[in-house]
Amino acid sequence: MGEKYGFSQAQQVGKTANLVIFLGILGVVLSVAALTMSDRLARRGYGTFYAFTGLLMVGLGYGVRYRYKYCLNAALILFVALSCHFLYRFVVYHTAYILLRLSLSMWVSYRLFQALSPMKILIETNTFPDKTNRFIGFLSRQKKHDHSG
Repeated sequence: MGEKYGFSQAQQVGKTANLVIFLGILGVVLSVAALTMSDRLARRGYGTFYAFTGLLMVGLGYGVRYRYKYCLNAALILFVALSCHFLYRFVVYHTAYILLRLSLSMWVSYRLFQALSPMKILIETNTFPDKTNRFIGFLSRQKKHDHSG
C-alpha cells in the first residue's frame, strides 16, 4: 500500500528529483551553447538568466534527493512559475516550441505536486528518496562487461 504506479514513495520522490536535476543540467548546457555559439538558442530564451535557473533546478533537485521538503516546495513554485511564463508566451507568440516547453514544465509541476505526499511520509519515517539512476546503472553494467571480457 502507498505505492503509486508500482513505485514506492522513495522511488517516486527519487525519480522526481532525478527529473529536476536532468532538466537543470539540460538548461545549463543549452544556455552555455546559446552564450557561446548559437543565436537560435539565445532567441528561444536561453542565456545567462536561464543558466542560473538551470543551476537552481540542479540545486533544488539535489535538495529533494536529500529529503529537504523546502527544496521540493521551491522546485514546485519554480516550475509553476515557468509554466505560467510559457503559457503567457504561448498566448502571445503561438509557437510549437513554446507549447512543448509549456507542456514539459506543466508535467514536471504535476510530478512535483504528486511527490509532496510521499515526501511527507519519507520525512515521518526517516527514509531517504531512492538515489538510483537508470543511466548510471546502465553505465556501471557496461563497465563491468568491458572489464570482464
